[in-house]
Amino acid sequence: MDDRPVKRRYDAEQRRRRAGERRMRVVGAARALFAERGFSGTTVAAVAGAADVSPETIYKAFGGKAGLVRSIWQDALAGAGPEHAETRANAVAASGSNGVQIIEGWLRLALEVAPRAVPVLTLVRSAAEVDPEAAELLDEIERGRAERMMHNARALEAGGHLRSDLSPAQASDLLLIFSGEFYDPLVLRAGWDVETYVAAMTRTMAAALLRRP
Repeated sequence: MDDRPVKRRYDAEQRRRRAGERRMRVVGAARALFAERGFSGTTVAAVAGAADVSPETIYKAFGGKAGLVRSIWQDALAGAGPEHAETRANAVAASGSNGVQIIEGWLRLALEVAPRAVPVLTLVRSAAEVDPEAAELLDEIERGRAERMMHNARALEAGGHLRSDLSPAQASDLLLIFSGEFYDPLVLRAGWDVETYVAAMTRTMAAALLRRP
């Protein structure tokens, strides 16, 4: 019996597993170093050393520092659940007949993402002031955030929840602010607990975005 195809599949699975483990190790090391040293103070060589890989491996897999931060950002957006947070956000919009419930569901997902995403966004915004590579990455991140909020605004409109005097573009602008800009000042700085934050932001967003019953 020829077992070579089985062996090739096994080898391929082993390579994928090792590559996945290596990626997690690199991204974890990069996350820690960027948090400690900032964008300009972190080098690819330092990340490579912390992750026990070569700098060439990082350049090949990530393209450099901006690519590392991009991967950290993408991991943050996935959330901590078994499914990607955006997939779950879509499910919330599709299953919710009540606009308030949809907004509350989105807020809870945003709180799941925020502890990892907000530090990355803060890092890139700060670095973008002096680093062209970081500025380009910030533009990419902000475009992605805007596209996602437009998707959510259109979901509210399609479900008949959006106020008639708001366009999807205007609703998207409001969602962009509501979705993350209040987390840092209210939760991280002022020390609001999660339930107080969710309740207050749900009321605020509902008043600003939803048509009255």
